[in-house]
Amino acid sequence: MRGAGSVRGPYLEETDMRRTSYKLALPAVAAAGMLVFPGALPASASAATSSSVISAAALTLTGGSCEGLARRFLCSVAFTGAVAPVSVRWFVDGSHVPAYDNRTFVGIGCQPTFRYDIRAVISDGTGASVEFRSSPVCRSGNP
Repeated sequence: MRGAGSVRGPYLEETDMRRTSYKLALPAVAAAGMLVFPGALPASASAATSSSVISAAALTLTGGSCEGLARRFLCSVAFTGAVAPVSVRWFVDGSHVPAYDNRTFVGIGCQPTFRYDIRAVISDGTGASVEFRSSPVCRSGNP
């Protein structure tokens, strides 16, 4: 044998047995309880609890804006509650612009004095989607 250390085999009595604790969120415990004991809650309480569990994780648009600069819009979107994978698709005047996809902040060039329809569609892995829409007018002038 090389070295001064002892060689230990993979025997059950020699394995390191540690306890692992898990923290569960209250809505998860309530949802698990409803699955195991569906008749434990009155129908109204059961419906209220299950809807609050669902709405806590729902995809929600939390912000969006398009700021007009000279010959350019700076647009951003913000969202919460998305389940991976998440996609962000941008549209300008109804046309999909793949170069802007999966970005929450984009710079869009424009022609002064024209109004543009700018739209971002955010979708997540559950199939949920939210939409941001803006119709700014392009400004002229120097940047």
